[in-house]
Amino acid sequence: MNKLLIAAVFALAPLTAIAMPAVGDMVGKDPAQATASLEKAGCLNPDFEAEDGHIEAKCHDAGMKRWEVYIDPRTGKVAKVKAND
Repeated sequence: MNKLLIAAVFALAPLTAIAMPAVGDMVGKDPAQATASLEKAGCLNPDFEAEDGHIEAKCHDAGMKRWEVYIDPRTGKVAKVKAND
């Protein structure tokens, strides 16, 4: 039974690593709200900065892959999601 549970955890681990906010998702304009929304969507430990008219949130997923999430400051919606290679 334990081997089956361990196998299931490892089989599902890649799915949690790729969970990220999607374009059009509402994360909010307020930094606290955006942080909470991004972390709930799998974008962990976001660090914000302004870039080209957007708010850029640099973060990582559960598998430690780095991501950049661009947020429209007028609407609070995700405009672009990019893996940071």
